[in-house]
Amino acid sequence: MTPYSLENYEKYKTVKIRPVPLPNKNQDPSHGQFQYVQLSWRELEPARGEFRIEGIEEALRAALNPILVLMPDLPVWVKNDADDCFAALIRKVGSYIGSDRRLTAVLISTLSDSKEEWNAYIEAFDSQTMLAELQNDRLIQYVKEHSCGFGLLVRCSEANWIECCEAFAVQKLQHVWKSHPVVLHVTDLACGPNIRREALRWHASLSNVNAGLGYDLALRRLTYPETVSSHGSLPLRFWFANTGSSRIYRDFQICVQLRQGEVSYELPLHAATHTWLTGDHVHNEMVPLPDMSPGSYTLSIALYFEDRSYVALNIQNRQQNGYYETGSIQVEITHEDPLTNIWDTYYPEGYYPLEDPVVPEQE
Repeated sequence: MTPYSLENYEKYKTVKIRPVPLPNKNQDPSHGQFQYVQLSWRELEPARGEFRIEGIEEALRAALNPILVLMPDLPVWVKNDADDCFAALIRKVGSYIGSDRRLTAVLISTLSDSKEEWNAYIEAFDSQTMLAELQNDRLIQYVKEHSCGFGLLVRCSEANWIECCEAFAVQKLQHVWKSHPVVLHVTDLACGPNIRREALRWHASLSNVNAGLGYDLALRRLTYPETVSSHGSLPLRFWFANTGSSRIYRDFQICVQLRQGEVSYELPLHAATHTWLTGDHVHNEMVPLPDMSPGSYTLSIALYFEDRSYVALNIQNRQQNGYYETGSIQVEITHEDPLTNIWDTYYPEGYYPLEDPVVPEQE
C-alpha cells in the first residue's frame, strides 16, 4: 500500500494506535465458567409461610457467575397443592433477589412442569435472565408463546451431542445467543472435542468446566488527532474485535480519559454496545471537550459495566482502574475549532466522499 492510497489519506494529522494482543492469554474464569447456587425448598421453607432466605446473598457472593437453582424437594408439611406451594416459594425468592446483578441467571426448575410454576418464574424473575433446559420443549414453546426472553441450559456429553444439535434445529434456537446466554453443562468428566466444537457453534458463553468459552474483546485500532482545541472536538475512530465464543450480555459503556498529572477528564461515549455480537465492531464519535489547560495529555480508554467493574481487554497496554493507556494527545488554545465539522465533507474512515453513480444513458 503506497503513501498515496486512500487508506492513508487524512485531512488532519492523526495518531494510529494498534495494540498488541496478550501473549498466550489464559482463559479468564470470571466470564467463562459458572457455579450453581442450589437452594433446597425443604431448607428455605421448613414450615408453611416460614421462609429462611437470608443466606441467599452470601451464597451469591461466594459463587462465580452464580446460576440459581431452586430444588423442588418436598418439605414434610406439604400435603396437597404442591405445585401452588412451590410457585409461592418461587415468587418469594424472586421478590427477595429482585434485580441483584450478582445473579447471572436462574434455571427454571419445577416440581411437575406446571404452568403455575412457569408463570411464577416469569413474573418473579422478570428482571433476571431465565434459563430453560434445551430438552424441555414444552417449556420453550410456552415462553415463546408468551414472548418471554430466555436463555438455554444445554446438558451435553460426548454421547448425546448429536441429540443436542437436533434439538437446536427442531426448536429453531440457533439465534437465542444473540439476546440471551447459552450455558453449557458438560456431564462428562472433561469437555471432549465434539462438545467443544458444538459449543462454539452454539455461541455458548458459560460452562461448568473450563471450555475456553466467553467473550474475548480486543482493541484492534484507535485513531485520533495529534492536536485538539480546548473546548473543541475530539474525533475518535475505534475498531474492536470480539474473537470469543459469545457476546457480552451485561450493559457496558466506552469511556475516554484525558490525564495530565493529577488532573483528569472522563468522557463517556455513546456507542451502541448493546448490539455488539462477535466479530468486528467499529465506532466513530465526535466527542466535545471541556475547557482544558494546554499541554500534553495521556489518552486512555475503558469499558465499564454499570457497577463500575470493567471489561478486560486482550491487549498488552498498561491498565489502571480499568483504563488502558493508548497514547498522548496535545491540547491547544485556539480561536476556533478546525475539527468541529471535519466529517461533514470527509469520511471518518479516511476515504474521499463519493458521488452517487450516474445511470448510463440507454441507447
